[in-house]
Amino acid sequence: MDRERHRFVAQIAARHGEDLLRYLTRRLGTRMQAQDLAQEAYLRLLRLEDHTLIRDPQAYLFRIASNLVHEFALKYPTRLTPGDVGDEPVTAPDAPEQALDMQVRARYVKSALDELLPKCRAVLILHRRDEMTYEQIATHLGISVSMVKKYLGIALKRCRASLRDLAPERRDEEGR
Repeated sequence: MDRERHRFVAQIAARHGEDLLRYLTRRLGTRMQAQDLAQEAYLRLLRLEDHTLIRDPQAYLFRIASNLVHEFALKYPTRLTPGDVGDEPVTAPDAPEQALDMQVRARYVKSALDELLPKCRAVLILHRRDEMTYEQIATHLGISVSMVKKYLGIALKRCRASLRDLAPERRDEEGR
């Protein structure tokens, strides 16, 4: 099974590797950071128990990558700047604004997460970052599946509200 799994990931990397790097580079600002996250995406694919359940490998790979970008922005909001030492900026001139926007959004989301009850925050992180199912989260935290759904709903609602609160501030900055 391991050999088959490695072959599966190698095929995905060969078919979609360059597209994935372009996608990640646009979101992160540097190719070096994009390569690191692409490698992590492939590692997560290798950890799958049954890759045959994936209907659309490209979509699944890009979903993993999107989650990784989100995690990266939450963990390292100040590192999302193009032109890190030894790396060249690779996006259009609006990249600094995009990086700043991601930093601001990450602060708002982090603030929203900090306001959540610990179990509510744990459910969101286990679901989004660790890609655990409702059942796995329920078992892990010792709560019911319905409570997992409730906590997740509360957490997502709070994060969305926090980002909506950001919208008026951004309009003020743009002079609207």
